[in-house]
Amino acid sequence: MVCFQSVANPNKLASFETSPPESATNFPLNLLALAAGLAALFSLLHFSGPSPQLRFIPYAPALPCLSVAIVVAIGSWRRLKRQQWDAGGLGPAAQRTLSPERVALRVVGLVATLLLIAFAYWLLPEYAGTFYQPFWNYLRTLAPVLLLVPFYFSWIDTRLREEDDEYLAFGRLVLGRSKVIDSALIRRHLLGWTVKGFFLPLMTVYLVNEIVAIHQAYGAGGVQALVNYEFLYHVVFAVDVLFCVVGYTCTIRLLDSHIRSVEPTMLGWVAALICYQPFYSVIGQFYLQYQGDFYWDSWLRESPTLRGAWGGAIIVLLTIYTLSTVAFGVRFSNLTHRGIVTNGPYRFTKHPAYLSKNLSWWLISVPFVSGQGAAVGFRHCCLLLLLNLVYFVRARTEERHLSWDPTYVAYAQWIEQHGVLRRLGSLFPFLRYRAPRSTAQETGS
Repeated sequence: MVCFQSVANPNKLASFETSPPESATNFPLNLLALAAGLAALFSLLHFSGPSPQLRFIPYAPALPCLSVAIVVAIGSWRRLKRQQWDAGGLGPAAQRTLSPERVALRVVGLVATLLLIAFAYWLLPEYAGTFYQPFWNYLRTLAPVLLLVPFYFSWIDTRLREEDDEYLAFGRLVLGRSKVIDSALIRRHLLGWTVKGFFLPLMTVYLVNEIVAIHQAYGAGGVQALVNYEFLYHVVFAVDVLFCVVGYTCTIRLLDSHIRSVEPTMLGWVAALICYQPFYSVIGQFYLQYQGDFYWDSWLRESPTLRGAWGGAIIVLLTIYTLSTVAFGVRFSNLTHRGIVTNGPYRFTKHPAYLSKNLSWWLISVPFVSGQGAAVGFRHCCLLLLLNLVYFVRARTEERHLSWDPTYVAYAQWIEQHGVLRRLGSLFPFLRYRAPRSTAQETGS
């Protein structure tokens, strides 16, 4: 195993008192990228007319995503050159002369990878219908970017400190050019693209759906919609999936957003995947159906003041959840390690997204309220607690995965002492963070 290179100085990992280790991302810069993405999104909606799905909506993700990526790339450039390219295995200057053969092998590796993903989409019935049409549109919009791939691989070829990377190793494997196969590189490459191939289509579809919902909510309410619960609800989720789409799209060393490692356990994969379609449509309907016959708005219809405060609390929780995604910038991804984030909402607790999201479900679905009696309400509460438990397992498996990076160990220990929920560890010892004995981790790309 190769020791993982941390972004932070290893000699200072145990000496943080007033602040956590340096974050791999810049939160103010990500907020600026958020503003650019929203500006692009609402510009599209403004010029789309009353029926946006006819022209603009199918291709709507591209411009906001591009706006976010450009702002983060420009804002991070100097910092990347000064600090973080080292974490990506890149040198400040050319490490070797350009080899057209290595570049060609990387192109072969990428093409073979894309063909494998395309074959999986063709083979699996899940992708045969019209549900994923927004994703196919998104891919067609991004297709010209592939013309830049040979130039990017040429730049990478001269800058990498180590000659091999995932694409080169996979290209050699495909063409039978190497008798010695680096199984760690191949495994990380295939698992990383499996994560991207599964989540990117979903997030793109969700983004388009939220854009349509925003347009409909604003069109129905005009300026008043800007303070309307439904409008704000869809905006915060649009921001969330916007940064998800950017994260899954921009997995490259150039932005230091490459994959360092992939979740190594089956438990981690299962806990994550059952929270998403198509798996959750089965789990949620037949096993964890916690929603009753009331939602918060109908339950509080007769109490407008409390109803407004309750809705405001939901929006606050969902905003925290969304800002947790924004904090990743172009690095967001399930099941992978792409740099340790310690700012934004992560400055206060290790799992702000999971915590705020799970709390919002209690306020939205009010499972404790049921027209069928207290027993049914109690049953719904137990089912929602089971779903909360799934997210607790996700949090624990993510902690165990990321803890092979010494930066995360230092961060988690700092949160244990300074986080806003630090007292919960005293009341419930099972919530405490426990660092692994070893922080060895294979380096990644």
